[in-house]
Amino acid sequence: MIMKKTMVIEHDKIPKVLLLGNGINRAYNFSSWEELIKSIGTKELSEEEKQSLKTVPYPLQPVILTDDHLGEQMKKVSDLLSGNRASEEEEELLQEYANLPMDAILTSNYTYELEKAMEPAFQCRAGRKCRWRHLAYDEDGKFCREQLHTYFLPEESGPSIWHIHGEASRPDTMILGHYYYGKLLSKLQQNVSQLIKRYKASQIRQFDLEIHSWLDYFMLGDVYIVGCGMALSELDLWWLVNCKKRNFPDRKTVLFKPDIRMEERLLAEAYSVEVDENEVGTSYREYYRQIAGNLKRRMTELSV
Repeated sequence: MIMKKTMVIEHDKIPKVLLLGNGINRAYNFSSWEELIKSIGTKELSEEEKQSLKTVPYPLQPVILTDDHLGEQMKKVSDLLSGNRASEEEEELLQEYANLPMDAILTSNYTYELEKAMEPAFQCRAGRKCRWRHLAYDEDGKFCREQLHTYFLPEESGPSIWHIHGEASRPDTMILGHYYYGKLLSKLQQNVSQLIKRYKASQIRQFDLEIHSWLDYFMLGDVYIVGCGMALSELDLWWLVNCKKRNFPDRKTVLFKPDIRMEERLLAEAYSVEVDENEVGTSYREYYRQIAGNLKRRMTELSV
């Protein structure tokens, strides 16, 4: 059974939210996106087709390589992805990020390296119970089991962790390809309209807002994005920052990206996303350590 734990955003406070992408994993030679795509591919391509595939955005490459049989293939690699664990050095860095004074951590990763860094005994497998998995709320006495409302608490005193693109042990929740991105955007649109009504009511009556999904944190919080490419193909993320600008313009979104392309920077400016372009320096591993330190100082200054 998945337990429900009520969490709230105080009506007079802006939550601090961290969004982690796959950048840190790649810096430590963790399983890369390319390796995932290779592991689920079933279609043989010619050399010319392989070269052309490189020009296709990452979220769409698996559609081609599986001949649009993504669901079946993701089930086959579910246990493999669920069992992945980061190196000891990477786990130390992930613990630094987990220890930042954040109200919630969102991640676009399917895997559980962050949870495992926080709780050595953490384990989630397909078809099995996971005692760290919780549901944010129930509607009319029925639990909302969609990924949008599911989070993890590896430590009772730590921030909640939300897998915004699905999780490895539930392959039906993993977002890949046009069909699944479209379904996610449809759910986000429905939940945004409900969130706006709930938020306005909480402000008028001055009561705390109960968290229903990770969308609440993204829209109502100051969000700091680390290790997430924010490529133009990430339609859901760009839609989110656009929607946030329109409905909650006083909430910040900060993107840490040293090698941002001009078109991405221009779009970020249009959507009021603050871009931190600090240089990488000696290595990406050192870069992510510096970002963790910068965020810690920034959070300390905000709390004074």
